[in-house]
Amino acid sequence: MNLSSLSKKLIRKPQSGKFLPVLDGLRFLAIVPVILQHANERLFKYGEIGLLSGWEEFLSFFISRGTIGVFLFFAISGFILSLPFAQNRQQEPYGSYIKRRLIRIEPPFLLWMSFFAIILLIKEDYPGKELLGHFLASITYTHQLFYGEYSIINPVAWSLEVEIQYYLIAPFLAKFYFNIQNVMARRWAFGYLIFAYLLFQHGMGWHLMPFKASLLGQLPHFLIGMLAADFFTNPVLKGKSFLWDLFFPGLVLLLAFTWTEELWKSILFEMGLLGVFFTAFYGKIIPKILSNNWVVIIGGMCYSLYLTHLPLLEGFYLFIGKFGHWSGYFGQLSISLIIVLPIIFLCGVIAYRWIEQPFMTKAKAKLEVEKIPRTAIIPE
Repeated sequence: MNLSSLSKKLIRKPQSGKFLPVLDGLRFLAIVPVILQHANERLFKYGEIGLLSGWEEFLSFFISRGTIGVFLFFAISGFILSLPFAQNRQQEPYGSYIKRRLIRIEPPFLLWMSFFAIILLIKEDYPGKELLGHFLASITYTHQLFYGEYSIINPVAWSLEVEIQYYLIAPFLAKFYFNIQNVMARRWAFGYLIFAYLLFQHGMGWHLMPFKASLLGQLPHFLIGMLAADFFTNPVLKGKSFLWDLFFPGLVLLLAFTWTEELWKSILFEMGLLGVFFTAFYGKIIPKILSNNWVVIIGGMCYSLYLTHLPLLEGFYLFIGKFGHWSGYFGQLSISLIIVLPIIFLCGVIAYRWIEQPFMTKAKAKLEVEKIPRTAIIPE
């Protein structure tokens, strides 16, 4: 199988029939920083780094901002879930929507969580009874509710719990918002609502653990995605401009330096997040980069990459950490990434092609059997 035929098999085919490559490009922008951050953390955890130079400290700090990718994922979900309402498409019944989402996301999640739990059981890292409790809470997306901390089986699962919480209310929020016919009025009102929620969130302490790992702590990111869907459907800009491309590096820096617990920085962060969508839709260079075939492919299989990358990184850096101090920080990071990133990509391709894609097909088939319009609530 050559790269051309492989790429055709890996390109997602949304059940809505309307494919926006730039969205998978945004997913690429989201997953890559997450992987790099977790790699950097494991290098410090298991390696012998020594002192960092000034520019290495900045590089390490910049990579440590990778969690921003998760917030971009949330905004993308807010965008996608809102788009059918923004475009006034016919909607599927709520029950069918929930069932289809579970068919789509639960089987791969259950498989990988079971696999990683078995590994922990074999390693005897936790007593069987304790591990079972964490496992059951994890696969039902209630780990944060019962334990108030990240899952010991796969810590990245916290964001999936937040996604599920938003899935439950997304149709109602989107329907309410887009039923307001005055476009300018609803945008200003919604912007004020996001601002007011941030004030209330910080006043209640929801931006801190344990609430931070719930929808209470992450809701503004989804709402930004909903607002972006409105701007995409009813654009205020008529054409594309290189100015948006020039803004992009500044937006990256803005997001990196405003991801804190301070209120005013949180407000700037949400504005920067919305700006990322504008550069993706209204730039001239950035949209082309985000629509590159392999960028789209990697972004499209981000779910499989997200579920599998952290355990792979944990095992890899635990192994190379046994060799001790063999280079400076930048040397160890560069060489280790050259080795581990292809491994993660290969495992992601396998997981996506033979585990995730079949369930995407089943979710699509369910749509056809129930004669639900192809303008489904969540394009896949």
